[in-house]
Amino acid sequence: MSTREESLRKTDRTLFLESIAVMAFAATMYGVTHTFREVPPILAQGIQPTAFPRAILIIMFLLAATQAFQALKRPATEASSFGKKKPVPPLVFLTIVLLIAFAMLMPIVGTFPAMAVFLPGLAVLWGERRWILMGLSFAGFIGFAYGLFVLIMQVPLP
Repeated sequence: MSTREESLRKTDRTLFLESIAVMAFAATMYGVTHTFREVPPILAQGIQPTAFPRAILIIMFLLAATQAFQALKRPATEASSFGKKKPVPPLVFLTIVLLIAFAMLMPIVGTFPAMAVFLPGLAVLWGERRWILMGLSFAGFIGFAYGLFVLIMQVPLP
C-alpha cells in the first residue's frame, strides 16, 4: 500500500471529500461568473454584478481548502460518527423566528433600525449579558455595514 493511500486511510475521508466537493462547486461557479454581462458604470452602483458572487465563492473555496487540510491532519478515529443524533434544541427554532421577524421588519423600518433591534434581541436570546461589549460590537458592526454598503459601494438599502 502506498504512503498516500495509508495517509488517506488514517484521515477523515468524509470531511476531506466534502471539502473537495465544495471546492469544485466554488471553482465551477466562479467560472460561471465570467459569463455575466458587464453593466455600464452608471448602472453598476459602485461595483459590477460579478464582484460580490466572486468574493463569496473565493471565501467558500478558501474555507473548504482549510477544512480539507484539517481533515488530512485528523485521524479517522476522531471522525464524527453517524450514530443517534440529539434532538434540535428549541433555541434553534426561536432563532429562526427572530430571523424571519428581522426580514419582515427590515422593509418597514429600514435596514439599520431593524439591525439595532435584531442584534441585541439575538444576543439576549443566546444568553449574552455583557451589555457594554454588546453595545460596542453592535454599534461597530452597524457602522461597518453602513460604511461598506452606503458610503463605499453606494448601494441603497431598504
